[in-house]
Amino acid sequence: MAPPVTPPLDEHRLAGVLRPIWETALGRIVETDEDFFEAGGDSLTALAVASAVTRATGRPVPAGWLYRHPRLVDAVRSLLQAEAVGIGAPVPQPRQGHHPLSFQQEGLLNVIGHIGGSHRYQVAYAVALDPSVDAGRLQAAWERLPDRHPVLATRLAHHGAERVQDVSTAPPSLETIVATRQGGVAQETDRWASATIALDDVLVRAGLVRGAEGSRLVLAAHQMVMDPWSWGLLLQDLSALYTSPDAAGAPELAYSDYARWQRTRLIGEAYARHLDFWRGTADGFPADGMRLPGDRGGAGPAGPAARLPVHIPDARVAALENRARAAGASLFEVLLTLFKLAVGRWTGIDDVLVASATASRTAAGTQDVAGFFVNGRFTRTRLSAGTVADLVDQVKQSWRAADEHRELHLEKTLFDLGRPDMANVKFSLNTVPGLAQLPSLGGQRLRAVPVTGDASARRHLSVGLTRVGGALAGAVTYRTDVLGRDVVAELLGEFDRAQRAFAADPDQHIALTTH
Repeated sequence: MAPPVTPPLDEHRLAGVLRPIWETALGRIVETDEDFFEAGGDSLTALAVASAVTRATGRPVPAGWLYRHPRLVDAVRSLLQAEAVGIGAPVPQPRQGHHPLSFQQEGLLNVIGHIGGSHRYQVAYAVALDPSVDAGRLQAAWERLPDRHPVLATRLAHHGAERVQDVSTAPPSLETIVATRQGGVAQETDRWASATIALDDVLVRAGLVRGAEGSRLVLAAHQMVMDPWSWGLLLQDLSALYTSPDAAGAPELAYSDYARWQRTRLIGEAYARHLDFWRGTADGFPADGMRLPGDRGGAGPAGPAARLPVHIPDARVAALENRARAAGASLFEVLLTLFKLAVGRWTGIDDVLVASATASRTAAGTQDVAGFFVNGRFTRTRLSAGTVADLVDQVKQSWRAADEHRELHLEKTLFDLGRPDMANVKFSLNTVPGLAQLPSLGGQRLRAVPVTGDASARRHLSVGLTRVGGALAGAVTYRTDVLGRDVVAELLGEFDRAQRAFAADPDQHIALTTH
């Protein structure tokens, strides 16, 4: 099936499309010559804008588009030029049968082979249901979801010597789990969601946990086929189908279309060019990653983990956002800089490499498709003499230079470079549009509830932050076979001090302390 034909766009019409999208994303009026990032945009907001532009125009948006053209007038003109040049996009293919793995899936498969059974790559999400939700209607709505998102009926299979996606399996039903003890709904949710999902089995399970305290809808999935953005999409479509069983609007593309597009687009010289970029970034860095304070040594590629909370209050977030706008940077770029500075002071190392998660729904149409799209990259920074503002500019430039090479999944890249354990520290700012405000079901808005399980980790230390109102909250996850709690708390102290100092004076000079 060919992509839909859309009418030609001129500069005036396209500006009329882009301006309200920018204003919705940024929450205010935007001038024609205004810089998107100085106006408060960040990398994830930029992705949301790109997805909205694709939906509104029917045309794909180039990777790194807003980084290269942050002013509205330039962004409009660049899209018109891109239209003239032509940009490839996924096209629908037959959904049943065998399909190639995406780069994300290949990278994760490499990790699974590398770490063995010491870590499980599966995700679990849950929402509390209103008592008015009808279980029969919910079951019927769930059973229709695989028609919209065939990844729900996917398992991995061997095709010759290669692993492939097999979309011929029967989709999972909604399993009912009854909690018999008071307070047991949360416990049953955790127990049910923690059951191991094997690669050769159905990769998605859904459950309805019912008890005296209420009901929860739970999804457990292997990461091979799911990410947080996908969970938001499933809830939106589930709500639509619950309200109207014949609701239209299924995405034209499937995850298998994206994987096939990726495999035909990034081959040969194109793939080598991307890998060479990452090889140059990694050149000379220790293959086993940074040596962290109190590192107990001898750790394997994964191990048991614990968490410490991280919180940045709204007043400080606002101050950091103001500093970011003045520097022409995003809040994430400022936070990544300050985290790297904290790591440098914590370790006494002036060559810091940190991995970060990035959304990867840059191909046209993928913003509405469930699957494993989340990606990652590593950035490397020298903490040389100068001011922290200079360091922000260095991190900003390196992050944006890497943007056009984002399609090479972090794990696949590390294995292809022969350095699977190099990026042992991670920092991410997680914002998922579909989870910012959950849809309603049975007349009441769904409410997310936590799902806990056995904690294990691949990286020695990983920080993840999420917007909570005007503040940022999250946790640092650390390997307990590598680091002690007190040592990790020292890093959080350094990170806190770096934030406070930069908010007060971005022109302070960089100083490292040696442990």
